[in-house]
Amino acid sequence: MQHVAKQVARETVPWKAGQSWWVVGIEGIVALAIGVYIVSNPIEASDGIRFLIAVVLLVDSAGQIVDGFRVRGAPSSPWETLRGGVGATVAILTLLSARPNDLGNSGARQVLAVGLLAYGVLGILALFVTFRGSGFNVAAAIANVLTIVLGILLLTASPADTAGTRLLGLAAIVGGIALLVYSWMLRGRTAS
Repeated sequence: MQHVAKQVARETVPWKAGQSWWVVGIEGIVALAIGVYIVSNPIEASDGIRFLIAVVLLVDSAGQIVDGFRVRGAPSSPWETLRGGVGATVAILTLLSARPNDLGNSGARQVLAVGLLAYGVLGILALFVTFRGSGFNVAAAIANVLTIVLGILLLTASPADTAGTRLLGLAAIVGGIALLVYSWMLRGRTAS
């Protein structure tokens, strides 16, 4: 059973060798749809975006915590556990603050922004601290820098300004198109 679960997990992880083309295609369609929704309705989409970012952060943080405890001897284990704990805490606080009488939209956005900054900075620090043992992971560095940039955008955004929201929607559209192109390329490889 464990072997089957690992095989399914390997098949559905995006941007990995052997990735199913249709999974990447579905991810592209979802990203494209989210981007179009954000661009067409940025005011109402801001709450949904914050919720979506918090859910993704929570899932990613749970994975970091599990990885940190699963491979205790790895040099990155303490960093993964710490980063996962920070991310999970911020994500839960953001999700709970969505209730009407709590922090409000601006407060929830700022909590998420500061949490994303901390999450990204811890990721960059972990890359430097574990460089000798595991080498430099370019993809992780890019993901951490993008997390920091997203945190800065959320922190500096004003509630009435929709320019940042539209920019995020355009990025989702571009990402969705890139995933669809990558899916088409993967489909061509499996057909030949």
